[in-house]
Amino acid sequence: MVWLVGFAENQTEPTENTMDLTRNIETRWACEMTCELAVSTSFWRESLLILHGHLIMFHDTQSYKLKRKELKHSLNSLLSTLISVHSFDSKMPHHPTTLRVFCVGTLDTKFHELRFLYNSLRSNLQRFSTHLSSKVEVVVVDVSAGPEEPKSIQDFTFVSRSEVLSCCGGSNAYESDRGKAVARMCQGLEKFLKNSQNDKEGVAVAGVIGIGGSGGTSILSSPFRSLPIGVPKVIVSTVASGQTEPYVGTSDLVLFPSIVDIAGVNSVSKVILSNAAAAFAGMVVGRAIQSLEDSSSVGDKPTIGITMFGVTTPCVDAVKDRLNKEGYESLVFHATGVGGRAMENLVREGFIQGVFDITTTEVADYIVGGVMACDSSRFDAISEKKVPLVLSVGALDMVNFGAKDTIPQEFQQRNIYEHNKQVSLMRTTVEENKKFADFIANKLNNSSSKIRVCLPEKGISALDAPGKPFHDPKATGTLLHELQRLVRTNDDCQVKVYPRHINDLEFANALVDAFLEINESSTKDSTHKQVASPESIDRFRKDDDASNASSFRNIGYAPSEFPDAKPETLEKTRFILQQLKSQIDKGIPIIGAGAGTGISAKFEEAGGVDLIVLYNSGRFRMAGRGSLAGLLPFADANAVVLDMANEVLPVVKKVPVLAGVCATDPFRRMDFFLKQVESTGFSGVQNFPTVGLFDGNFRQNLEETGMGYSLEVEMIQKGHKMGLLTTPYAFNQHEAAEMAKVGADIIVAHMGLTTTGSIGAKTAVSLEESVVRVQAIADAAHRINPNAIVLCHGALRDSFRIKEERSNLSVGSEVQINVLGYAGPISGPKEAEFILKRTKGVHGFYGASSMERLPVEQAITSTVKEYKAISIS
Repeated sequence: MVWLVGFAENQTEPTENTMDLTRNIETRWACEMTCELAVSTSFWRESLLILHGHLIMFHDTQSYKLKRKELKHSLNSLLSTLISVHSFDSKMPHHPTTLRVFCVGTLDTKFHELRFLYNSLRSNLQRFSTHLSSKVEVVVVDVSAGPEEPKSIQDFTFVSRSEVLSCCGGSNAYESDRGKAVARMCQGLEKFLKNSQNDKEGVAVAGVIGIGGSGGTSILSSPFRSLPIGVPKVIVSTVASGQTEPYVGTSDLVLFPSIVDIAGVNSVSKVILSNAAAAFAGMVVGRAIQSLEDSSSVGDKPTIGITMFGVTTPCVDAVKDRLNKEGYESLVFHATGVGGRAMENLVREGFIQGVFDITTTEVADYIVGGVMACDSSRFDAISEKKVPLVLSVGALDMVNFGAKDTIPQEFQQRNIYEHNKQVSLMRTTVEENKKFADFIANKLNNSSSKIRVCLPEKGISALDAPGKPFHDPKATGTLLHELQRLVRTNDDCQVKVYPRHINDLEFANALVDAFLEINESSTKDSTHKQVASPESIDRFRKDDDASNASSFRNIGYAPSEFPDAKPETLEKTRFILQQLKSQIDKGIPIIGAGAGTGISAKFEEAGGVDLIVLYNSGRFRMAGRGSLAGLLPFADANAVVLDMANEVLPVVKKVPVLAGVCATDPFRRMDFFLKQVESTGFSGVQNFPTVGLFDGNFRQNLEETGMGYSLEVEMIQKGHKMGLLTTPYAFNQHEAAEMAKVGADIIVAHMGLTTTGSIGAKTAVSLEESVVRVQAIADAAHRINPNAIVLCHGALRDSFRIKEERSNLSVGSEVQINVLGYAGPISGPKEAEFILKRTKGVHGFYGASSMERLPVEQAITSTVKEYKAISIS
C-alpha cells in the first residue's frame, strides 16, 4: 500500500474524489501520474488512501526537491512493485486467507492410516509454517467405494463420500459394481477438487496427498493430475515402482512407495507415512513462501519450450544461451514421445508462450513405428493456443528402437546405428521422409499460429554429416524439398532453407532471429493459466452428443489392469466404450464395418458406422478376389494393414479405426508390433487373419505346432494391457470365454464366410442355427465379463426362405433373403435384425463385404446396365 504525501503552501488531505494535493507543480504531476497508474490497475483506494508500507515524500524546498526524471523513475519502480504484488494477490483469496490441504483416501478401508497421516501432516505444517501469515488447514476427503460409509468422525474434519459424489450429479447411492463405483468416485473427486479451486470464500487449495493400493491409486491419480502444475500432489502407493506412466502421465504427481501394503499402522508404515507427510508439508509451505518472494518481480518475456535430442544438443544449447541473453526463460524437452506430450501439455496450460520445435524426430517414430513416437495430435496444442512456432527437422533422419535384437525383422537389413546397448537408431528412407513432410505440412497448413520453418541444407543431426553413418543427401534433400512444396506460405507461415548444418552456430542464431521476428507482435504479459482438461479424445467426441462427453469416466478402468498403457490411449478407449454403451442403453445397435479402401471407410463413416476395421482381406476383397485370400500366403498380412492405414486414417475424422493383426505371424515380436500399431494411429486391434476359420486336420496341426488360436488370445491380452480397444473374433463358446478372461472389450461372434456376390462362398450355417450359436457365444462371454459388448458377424447361403411371423421383416409371409454380409448367415440389415430380436445380450452387427464389396458390385452393375439401356438414334 502507498501513502503519497506532498508538502507545499496548501496541503490537502487526499480523498477518493480530489487529487489536488498541492499547487506545487512537481508534487501535483507525481500525484496525477500515480493516480493514473493506480486506477489502471484497479487498486485505487488501497494504493492511495491507506498507509501500510511505502512512503513517498515530495518537498518544495531546494534541498529535497526531486527532479522530474528522478521522480518518474522512483514512481515507476514503486508502482511496478505494487502492480506485481497486486497481480499476485488477485490470484489468491483475500483476507482472511486460508491455505487448505486435502488428505484423501478410502475411510472404509484406510481409516487408521489416514488418521495417522492427518496428524503427522498437521504437526509438520505447524512446525514449518511459522513464517506464513496464512492459516493452513488440513481436511480429510473420503473416497470410499465400498458399501459402508462412515457416519461421523470426531478425530478430524472430513468431507464425506456423499459430498464428493454430489459434485458429479445423479444419485449418491452405493454402486454394487466395483468398476462403476471406482469410476464414479474418480469423476466425483476430480469435480470436487475443481470446485474447491474456484472457492470464493478466501480459501486456496495448497496441495493434495493421498494413500492407496492399486484401486485407491486408480481413484486418486487422475483427479490429482487435473490440478495445475506446481500444486503439490503426492500419493503414498503400493504401485509406486514399475510402470507408473498410466498414473503419472506428464504431470508432476509424485508417487511415494509404501514398501509394505497399506493395511494398518505398523513400524514400517509409520516411517513411510511420516516421511511422506514431512516431504509434502515442505512442498506446501515452500511453495507458499516462494510465491510471495516471486511476486515482487513479474517478467515481461515469455517462457519458451524447446525440443532436443542428443544429436541436436549443440543447436539447442546455442539457442538456449541466446534466448537467455535476450531475457527469455527456456524449458528443454527430450523428444522421446513423452517429452513432446509434456511440452504440449504445458502449452495448453499456458506455461509456455513460444515453441522452438527443433527436434521433430517423434514424427519419424510415429510414421515408421519406433518406440519414441508422438501421436496423431502432435503440434495441435501449439495451433490451438496460437503460440509462435519456429520449427525445424532435427533427427528426422532416424527412427528409435531399443536394443538391436528388438528391432522388427522387416528392418533388420536397414542402416542401423547402435547408439548404446539399449538404444538403436535406423536411418530413414526417401519414401519415409516424404511421409514425414506430408504429416508436418498438414498440421502447419491447418494452424493459425505465426510459424517459421527453418531447414538446414547440410544435415539434420550429428549423424547426418559427411563421413557420418546417416549422411544421405538424397533422403535429407527429399525431406526439405517436400516441405517447401507442401507447406502453404503466407505472411504468418514462411519456409526458409539455410546453407548450414543443424548444429552450426549460424543456424541456431537464425532460429532465434526468426522467433524474435514473429514474437514482436505477441503479448508480452501472459500469465500462467490453470491446467486445462485433456483434449486427446476430442477426435472421437460426437458433435451432437455432449451429454455423453461428460460421463465417459463411468467405464471402470483401473490403471493396474493396464501396466503398459499410455494415459491418452486408455482415456480414448474408455471414451469409445462409454459412447458405445450409451448407444446400447438407448436401444441403438453397434455397427462395425470392414474397409479395404479409403473411399469405403470415408462413406461408412458418413453413414454413421461406429467402428471401422482394417485387415488384409479387405484389400483382396476390393481387388475382386475372395476374402479367403487373406488367409493364404499371398502377402505379409501385418505389413498390408500398416500400408492400408496410410490410405484410410487420413480420411476418417471421428470413428475409431482398428487394426486386424495376424497374431500367429512368426516374424513379428508382438509387443513391439502392437506399439507400432498404436503409434500409427489405430484405436484398437482385432484378431485377423485368424486360425478360427480353419478346421479339421489343418487346424489341429496349427494348434500342435504352436501357431494356434492361443496366440490370438495372447495378442488380445497384450493389446488390452496397452489400453487399446480389443474386439476379437470368437467362433465358439470356449474361444469367447478365453477372450473374455484376458479382458476383451467387444467379442464378435463369427458365423462363417460370405456366401453371395460374384466371389462369395457357397456353404454356411443356417440363420436359425446362427441364433443358437451366437447366443451360446454371448452367454459364455458374459459368464466371465457381464459388461462385455457382443456383436454378431456372418453371411448365409446364396438364398434361403424363412417363415417370419411377427417381426419387421414381413408379418406372416415368406421372405426371400439375399445374402449381403461378410461372413456366415448374418449378412444384411434384415438378417442382423432377425438375430438381434432372437438373442439376449447381443448388441449389434459387424459386416465387411456387406458394407463395401456388395454395395459396389450392385451399384456398378446397375449403373452400367442403365447406361447400356440407353438407345441411340
